[in-house]
Amino acid sequence: MRILLLPLRTRFRDPDANFRHLEERFAEVGRYNPDLVCLPECTLTGYVYEVGDLRRFAEPIPGPTTGRLGGLARRYGVFLCFGLVEAAGVEVYDSALLLDRQGRILLRHRKIEERSPFACGRTVGAVDTELGRLSMLICGDLFNKDAIAQVDRSTDLVIVPMARSFDGRSPDGKRWESEERKAYLNAVRALGLTTALVNSFEIGEELPSFGGALVVDGRGNILAESEHGTDQIITCDLSCGCTSLSFRRNANPPSPSS
Repeated sequence: MRILLLPLRTRFRDPDANFRHLEERFAEVGRYNPDLVCLPECTLTGYVYEVGDLRRFAEPIPGPTTGRLGGLARRYGVFLCFGLVEAAGVEVYDSALLLDRQGRILLRHRKIEERSPFACGRTVGAVDTELGRLSMLICGDLFNKDAIAQVDRSTDLVIVPMARSFDGRSPDGKRWESEERKAYLNAVRALGLTTALVNSFEIGEELPSFGGALVVDGRGNILAESEHGTDQIITCDLSCGCTSLSFRRNANPPSPSS
């Protein structure tokens, strides 16, 4: 399977503008002929967490965002993973969905390592697809022992949408090189499964999410990486057993016929 990670350039609290930008980026995405497209945590809103924002942006599943993103999955014939703020009765969750090529929901994950006023998820699921067995975590779940313990060991690929920023200065290339990247590689090594991490790239914020994306095998080896502090697309070709075959950055996308 060919996976594509898009660290979407995101305007905080502006889902309509972010969706228009996502549609524009999908014109570029299509040139790579991906099987699976992975988008960040809280894809269209940015990582909102204040009570007023949650009341404003939380929505049921299925709902408006599911419909919008499902339309993209159908139009481009891809599996699609994305994050959103989910309203479920009186609770609000930081959630991620995996859609099939027809825009149908295959899997939902509710973030386990989360803070109030969000509710916390409790389980980690997996689903068998034509691409292999897929599972999801969200950002800090990758460092949560209870979450990691629930990941099915037969999973071929774990997808991790993120909205990670640094305090003090973000992006921060030096900090990324000296400590942050190592932390993710060590976490994936502890998980022992091939993992795709994609971070939102916020603009207009004092300490924005710093973008970038990684594909890491179960031994903690980097298979593909985009530049820190950018919205650069990366792709990675994986066999069903998630053995790396190749990776391609976005500088020279293939022609539609390739």
